[in-house]
Amino acid sequence: MEKLTGGFTLPAQAGMDKEVKFLTEKWGVDAFRDSDGTVLSDEILEMGYDIYSTLCLIRADQEYNKANPQECQQKFLISEKITCTEEGDLVIDIMKGYLRDQFKPDLDNDPKKYWQVFDRTTGEEVALDQWEIIDGDVVKVAIKSPIKYHVYTVNFLVYQIWESTSMYNHITNNWTSEHQSGVDPHKPKTHDHLLNYLDRWIDEHPNTDYVRFTSMMYQFTLIKDEEKRNKFLDWQCFMDTISPYALDEFEKEYGYKLTSEDLVNQGYFSGCYCVPSQKLLDWMDFKTKFVRGFTKQCVKQVHAKGRKAVFFFCDHWIGTEPYKPDFDEMNFDGIIGPCLSGVELRRITDVPGNMFTEVRLYPYFFEVDLQDRPVFKDDGDPVAACKHWWKSIRRALLRACPDRIGFGGYLELAMAYPDFLDYVAVLADEFRMVKEKSKQTTPYSIGDKKVVMLDVWGKARAWMHNENWPAGHVPEVLSGIPADVDFINFDDIRNGILDDVGCIINWGQANSAWSGGENWIDEEIVTKIREFVANGGGFIGIDAPSACEHQGSFFQLADVLGVEREVGNTAAWAKNIQPDVSKDHFILADMTHEVDFGVQSKVYLANESAVLLGGTGDAVQMAANTFGKGKAVYLSEFNLTPEHNRLFWRAVVWTMGLEEEALTKWATSNICTDCAFYPETNQFVVMNNTEEPQTSTIFNGEGKSVELSFESLEMKWFTADELDDICK
Repeated sequence: MEKLTGGFTLPAQAGMDKEVKFLTEKWGVDAFRDSDGTVLSDEILEMGYDIYSTLCLIRADQEYNKANPQECQQKFLISEKITCTEEGDLVIDIMKGYLRDQFKPDLDNDPKKYWQVFDRTTGEEVALDQWEIIDGDVVKVAIKSPIKYHVYTVNFLVYQIWESTSMYNHITNNWTSEHQSGVDPHKPKTHDHLLNYLDRWIDEHPNTDYVRFTSMMYQFTLIKDEEKRNKFLDWQCFMDTISPYALDEFEKEYGYKLTSEDLVNQGYFSGCYCVPSQKLLDWMDFKTKFVRGFTKQCVKQVHAKGRKAVFFFCDHWIGTEPYKPDFDEMNFDGIIGPCLSGVELRRITDVPGNMFTEVRLYPYFFEVDLQDRPVFKDDGDPVAACKHWWKSIRRALLRACPDRIGFGGYLELAMAYPDFLDYVAVLADEFRMVKEKSKQTTPYSIGDKKVVMLDVWGKARAWMHNENWPAGHVPEVLSGIPADVDFINFDDIRNGILDDVGCIINWGQANSAWSGGENWIDEEIVTKIREFVANGGGFIGIDAPSACEHQGSFFQLADVLGVEREVGNTAAWAKNIQPDVSKDHFILADMTHEVDFGVQSKVYLANESAVLLGGTGDAVQMAANTFGKGKAVYLSEFNLTPEHNRLFWRAVVWTMGLEEEALTKWATSNICTDCAFYPETNQFVVMNNTEEPQTSTIFNGEGKSVELSFESLEMKWFTADELDDICK
């Protein structure tokens, strides 16, 4: 085929015009972008390619931000837990344990209206007249007549004076430039200023084709400690959306007052791992409505000036909610996201709406990576890093190919590594080949029913399940399997969504939103799932599925799973079901060693019909069970390896009763290879996803087979007819 080009965005910068031209040809570039702190030269702007200009509205106008510090974004924090050990007032340094460069206590808005002090031993709020603020170089709260040996905390409101992305970039790159703050568009003065600023900014960037919003308003929550280490990180948290003005507006609209404790949540914060209260859900809906309204206006202004608007699904994405209904009403032309894995690729490609999709690949052109390991410095190896991430992405790429790929960061770092430049050219060709051969059509899936992940959040947090950053293990496997994957919540179960489902997966720690918490003591939930499995459906539970102590059971679906967890209440009961591991089970066929997920399981077999697949009867690593006409599988944990990936896939197809179809139709036998068939283009691809040569038996759509060999990371393409000709 003639060499394919395009679909590639290059981070360019002034002073590197020759290098930009060189990579434009080598990588097939058709668009340039700036990065934080860089500008594009006139020569680059005039090369005739599309120009993406990055804009983070909340920190774009630092002169305004510095002149209006009360317009900074805000959040509630909670002080460290302090035990009263002496008579007299208990004085708490509220900022102890937090990075003082990041936050400043808000004394402008009446603390007695918004702050709260709690006796955490009793859970009671300390009366307003029983505490006072000591305002000095260090803000403290003095609690009058505390109870000795009780524990106390303060919920307090702060300004975030160092914006999170600016902070991350400074700390990662050892920048010494001025810290940047971020303002809150929900505050009326800033709302109007930013919309006017946007109009001026577009006019001042006449060469910009795409305004790349990075992102809109509120950063996922990142809190640093005094040593600049992560103290709290939640990629889905709404803690950064708070302000006194918004709280007052919420009270007017919803008819009740939201308190700091509703959001601080005893110190757990409003994180994605916690089962949300109705008050938190109301707040999330309230802020989402505002964010989307403001965002829609921004996009409208961009379009009015003849430009296109692109959304970067990272950084300040909170409140835009791409997987909630009507995201497409904001009218973005494209969506871009960072991509370390198959999960992150699917997170971008699966967003509903008529817009182009682009993934920003890794390594980012920084000296160090997300774990502060050297990449473009010292003994760093950007080729190895790039291959590592690309191998994770490729499985999902066969299921859902984006429109574009690109990189970000500082080009001079990458130019020092010629081997990296060569490998990216290979990577780009692979991407374009998948895009061209598949035409981005839907690949073949086994069966006619979905595999679904069940948790509290459901579709709203699609491809974000049970994770902070960068990816959850189980969704990573699902991102590349030949099946229709979806995400549902417990209300979907109540509303009867199970008709189009073949297998339900419930994965999470006990009491978490991902497992489900008290939803599992809802009679309607457990009876509907039992009925679903009894009638032939599949259920897979990982870690603490259906976990909630109730009526003498911890796993509420212990009868379905065939296992129960010891949490202390049944310690006196003998665990007498002690079978040998069933080594010839269908699920284990590709395993070369015993199942061991590296955890100390306290799960025991609770049903004689359950089949032990790993561990022992009183320390189950994996088990399979039949329930009526259906099947269930339990795993104590899950680790990403080629064998475990195939193990999980076999568990899915076993519970769905699709064993023969999954293994002998458009399939590959080698666990280190992946494949996909595209009915609309009649194309079939098999790839070796390792750097070692592999041999595999390949099956066509009629179950006929051929053995093929593959070089390191090789992809082979066939039309269906070509594959038929070589199959036996």
